[in-house]
Amino acid sequence: MLSVLPTPGGALWVGTEGAGLYRLQNGEWTNFDSAQGIRNPFVWSLAADNEGKIWAGTWGGGLFVLNGDRFGFPPGMSNITVPMPALLSTHDGALWIGTPTGAARYQNGKLERFNEMDGKAFGDVRAIAQDKSGALWFGTAGGGLVRLQNGNFRRFKKTDGLSSDFIECLYFGDNNTLWIGTFGGGLDRFKDGKFSIINHKQGLPNGVIGHIESDGRGFFWMSSYGGILRASEKDLDRCADGEIAEVPFLTYGINDGMPTLECSEGLQPAGCKTADGRSWFATAKGLVAVDPAAVKLNPLPPPVRIEEMRVDDKEFADGYDAGPLKVPPGRHRIEFEYTALSFVAPEKVRFKCRLNNLETGWANAGAKRVATYNYIPPGNYLFQVIACNNDGVWNETGSSLAFEALPYFWQTTWFRFLGGVATVLAASGAVWFDTRRRMRRKLERLEWQRAVEHERARIAHDIHDDLGAHLTRISMLSETARGELDKPERAAAGLNQIYKTTHELTRAMDEIVWAVNPRHDTLEGLTSYLEKFAQDLLAAAGIRCRLDMPSEFPSWRLTADIRHNLFLAFKEALHNVVKHSAASKTSIRLTTSVSSFELIVEDNGRGFTAGAPPEHPPDDPARLSTGNGLENMARRLAQIRGHCQIQSAPGQGTRIIFTVPLKSFAV
Repeated sequence: MLSVLPTPGGALWVGTEGAGLYRLQNGEWTNFDSAQGIRNPFVWSLAADNEGKIWAGTWGGGLFVLNGDRFGFPPGMSNITVPMPALLSTHDGALWIGTPTGAARYQNGKLERFNEMDGKAFGDVRAIAQDKSGALWFGTAGGGLVRLQNGNFRRFKKTDGLSSDFIECLYFGDNNTLWIGTFGGGLDRFKDGKFSIINHKQGLPNGVIGHIESDGRGFFWMSSYGGILRASEKDLDRCADGEIAEVPFLTYGINDGMPTLECSEGLQPAGCKTADGRSWFATAKGLVAVDPAAVKLNPLPPPVRIEEMRVDDKEFADGYDAGPLKVPPGRHRIEFEYTALSFVAPEKVRFKCRLNNLETGWANAGAKRVATYNYIPPGNYLFQVIACNNDGVWNETGSSLAFEALPYFWQTTWFRFLGGVATVLAASGAVWFDTRRRMRRKLERLEWQRAVEHERARIAHDIHDDLGAHLTRISMLSETARGELDKPERAAAGLNQIYKTTHELTRAMDEIVWAVNPRHDTLEGLTSYLEKFAQDLLAAAGIRCRLDMPSEFPSWRLTADIRHNLFLAFKEALHNVVKHSAASKTSIRLTTSVSSFELIVEDNGRGFTAGAPPEHPPDDPARLSTGNGLENMARRLAQIRGHCQIQSAPGQGTRIIFTVPLKSFAV
């Protein structure tokens, strides 16, 4: 059966798939086929107009109208043979026809087609409805919903809120609310310009809705691919408005007398309500009638039992008799097997379950009688299951089973607390170390900046003292020589002094450049410079020089400040040898250890008495023990955190030991 239509006279017309058109009247069936003018036996759609005429749309055979006891083509329609899945007679007496290419309007022998809309194909029209304002609505197979209002067409699709663009039926309920049955998307409601969806998440048993009919008692009856469905219109509205999460549905299937679960869809009308209050639905295996007044509900909620609890596919406990259980630690697969007792229609019992402390809401299990959890974190749980009977009466108490999933020691509260404390301490320590590191870096930068400023000040001091003094002397000697050009001997003596001063200026400049050049910041570089300086100075003084240096030097980095002060102290020591010791031989030795290095200057000169009183004659070399030279050497070594040791005695020469500790320089 494909379509079914009642008439005011009490007749029921039924269109079939290949068997023509049937009429049920006064308990008798009458078949209309080619002999009665139905030239195509595939009758897809039916309609009755305001005058009571019966119209039949066929698959490829055209449109027929009943005149007396025979059907024939209406005027101007004999050549129209397109399939006609939907027919609707409107308030103004027009007949609207749904076709695979769009909609058509037939009135007074004239046919007006609507195959395009905004330059696009109208769509395959499968359902037509008219609201109280006179606006027409067309449901298409793939093209969504189309509205014709005041001569203007508008299309609604999934992007506008529809659950599916494949529409099977349309029905206007109270307050001009449009209910839409879709293929696969469930039931939609269009109200106040907004679509709302009711599908399996809201309790709808099947997503294909072929026809919607109200029984006048506050319930909708709907045909589907899963049988006949019944739901409260008020509950449907409340669910569509978001007031409730689910709608209770009653499902009528084979055990209720239906020949099949598959009802006809996509043809209009696929169902109807007759004057006696019965609802009729076309199915794949005949016609089904439902009397809403004769429906008797089963008021008894089914008793619920948890039969068994399994852990890793092994029986853990009898779910009904067991007390509080303790599941050992680990990632276990836990199953609960439950049931509900109902002898009226046990296959229609539906379940909901939840695991308190893991799930906040009820999970709709349908007819499934096993709940599986692949992993449950440690904690205390209560598994609950409730059930409803075939008429949707719920046992809200249900059954429950308490158990505890035991933790490993690292999953316990005390371990997590200690872990949290350890994490806080570790984070605090990391912050403290990072803060200290930042502070140390800041201090290092400040120290480096101070060292740079100190070095700049030292260079400026050396330039001012050495270079400035020499340049001043050269300037004065030059001025004197200019005034004595008429005295060649005196002019020559002045020029000779200028030459010596210039030579000393060049050497002082060389010392400054060497001190600030970072290429010489090594112990080997320092030693090479000291060797050259000693050889040049002592050779000019006629004093033999013996150098005793390591064959290999440690890879120590010496700052410019260390090199400069050590060189000046070494230079002071050699000048004392040349000027005051009367030595014929000088020994210079460098030794290293793990924590310092020593530079030793030793001569075979006259020596002196350390700490001798200052009243010695001015030309007595012993005066050096209290002179500025010895004090300068000690002071310069102290500036680089080293020390100077002087060993001497009259007639036994002098030994000066410069010691520089490792902490004074960077490695």
